[in-house]
Amino acid sequence: MYDLKINFDNKQIDLLNDIGFPFPLNEDLSDNDILLIDEKVSEYFQLNGIDNDRVNAVGIVCESIIDCIS
Repeated sequence: MYDLKINFDNKQIDLLNDIGFPFPLNEDLSDNDILLIDEKVSEYFQLNGIDNDRVNAVGIVCESIIDCIS
């Protein structure tokens, strides 16, 4: 297991804060932290990131977060 620091941009941080996580996002993240981010952001994307079968602005931010942690 490795810890990893990810430099999320302001839009990503705002969305991650809206979702809520039990750990600071601006510090090193464990593998388990990253897995939880992936799980919660993917779920948030499914619920809020698509309008009329198109990815909306929230979905674009979700996708960018998933790209960062991949």
